[in-house]
Amino acid sequence: MYRTTLLLGALQGDVGLLRSKIRALSRSLVSPCRVIVHGESPPLQRFYLFDDDELAATAESYKASVVRWAQSLVAPLTSDRLAFTLEYVWTKNLSAERHRWESDGELLIVYCAGKRIPSPFRHVVEESQCPVLLLSDRPWHTPPLLLAGIDPFHKSDRPANMDIKIVNQALALSRALKGEITLVHSCYVPAYMVKYRSMIQSTHQQGVQEFITANGWRKLDWRLIQGEPTQALVHYCQSHRTDILVVGLVARGVWQRQITGSTSDGLLEILCCDLLMVPKEAQPSG
Repeated sequence: MYRTTLLLGALQGDVGLLRSKIRALSRSLVSPCRVIVHGESPPLQRFYLFDDDELAATAESYKASVVRWAQSLVAPLTSDRLAFTLEYVWTKNLSAERHRWESDGELLIVYCAGKRIPSPFRHVVEESQCPVLLLSDRPWHTPPLLLAGIDPFHKSDRPANMDIKIVNQALALSRALKGEITLVHSCYVPAYMVKYRSMIQSTHQQGVQEFITANGWRKLDWRLIQGEPTQALVHYCQSHRTDILVVGLVARGVWQRQITGSTSDGLLEILCCDLLMVPKEAQPSG
């Protein structure tokens, strides 16, 4: 069960589809679920510069429409078991507001109405200390198909238990959604090493098998895919109708946080499917 915050842009996206995903997730959410509605709008930020009652009234009317929209979103989802609280952010900078929902949160859900994460949300995602589930406008299959991207060889710049956390989070989400899960590892062989391809692939295959066996996951399906990680993961997700890709989120430096390996910008920019990102600070799950 997750103490959850849902972050979304006001008046955006397919409300019916978002409801269906939240409803599917509801059995794993702790009540109440906090909903943060980002209603920032440039005119809204500047209407006070003008001594004009009509402009001020228009801004207030916009705020009221956002409130009605948010209430209509959560009303059909509210039940005896799960309640929702609505909060509104009218400023551009969400980072300053992050403390409001991160202190006790265990899962941050971010709704991305377009094909990539909205720019105001990106910094929040990159700095999150709890798992982040990015929801796209693509519907899930029945049952949902989950893919957990692991890299047990990538030990120099990620915590030793990162891949274990990724798989455990994927398993927990799969159980909540009654979905199916596959583990995947990308084996990249650069051009100058191509003559050693078979040996490299064999080493990777053995390493992944040992990782799976050591953690008691022999029954899990897994795949070894070829190519640069971002491109290989995107291609696999698209060709196998993946609904949710689960990857790690680790710190590379004092000022920057990126998704594991070289996949950071690619996965966030392309958003080929829904994305669950697991930071190193995430508590064990499952």
